[in-house]
Amino acid sequence: MPPPGRAEETRQRTARLIERFSHYLDVYEAKPPFIRAGQLGSHRATIELRRRLGSAEAAIADQNFLQALMGTLAEWGLGVRGSRLVDPERLRASLRAHASEIAALDGRLIEDPHLDLDQTISELWTLTQELEIVDNEATLVAASKTLHHVLPDLVVPIDRSWTQRFFGWHNPEFQYGQERFLDRAFRTFAEVASAVHPAQYVGGGWRTCSAKVIDNALIGFCIAERIPPIA
Repeated sequence: MPPPGRAEETRQRTARLIERFSHYLDVYEAKPPFIRAGQLGSHRATIELRRRLGSAEAAIADQNFLQALMGTLAEWGLGVRGSRLVDPERLRASLRAHASEIAALDGRLIEDPHLDLDQTISELWTLTQELEIVDNEATLVAASKTLHHVLPDLVVPIDRSWTQRFFGWHNPEFQYGQERFLDRAFRTFAEVASAVHPAQYVGGGWRTCSAKVIDNALIGFCIAERIPPIA
């Protein structure tokens, strides 16, 4: 576990994030760090298609959704920095092989104050280990970004540049402590969500769903508080 001093710093950051949530959303939107062509458009298209399909199970079975998902994952940077995105057929097969486990999470909301955190985190960690998305051992980033688009009101996307920095974890800790990181991060996301009700902020631009709204505000916090991303 991270040392007590860092845990206290994370608690303080979380409290400030909750207190000034809408401000940090505004900071993010004033200058979003993801400006490469296709990053927003492909994400919005994938989330909108997921909504139209109505369920995670239907999305996993839909070729158009899976094609859109693969494009978004590539636009979001999966398959770079020493990792390789698996071929589309392998990803499709893996998602479909785990359709029942993913469907079991469908309908759960990150902002539900009665969400069973222990059970949900356990199920997400199992999927993180078992889904075939990238050919490398550290799978948390890839799994969270994939499941975010399949379960957009539950799974907040995790990355090294911003999420890792918010929690103050060093690279080796994040690389080799991914189960612990998921546990700590998801509990924090749920705490924030139950306090601020992110669904009320969903709208245009990057405000595509409850989980992305949380991600936006967290990144906005890092920008406003001058916590630089990991390069």
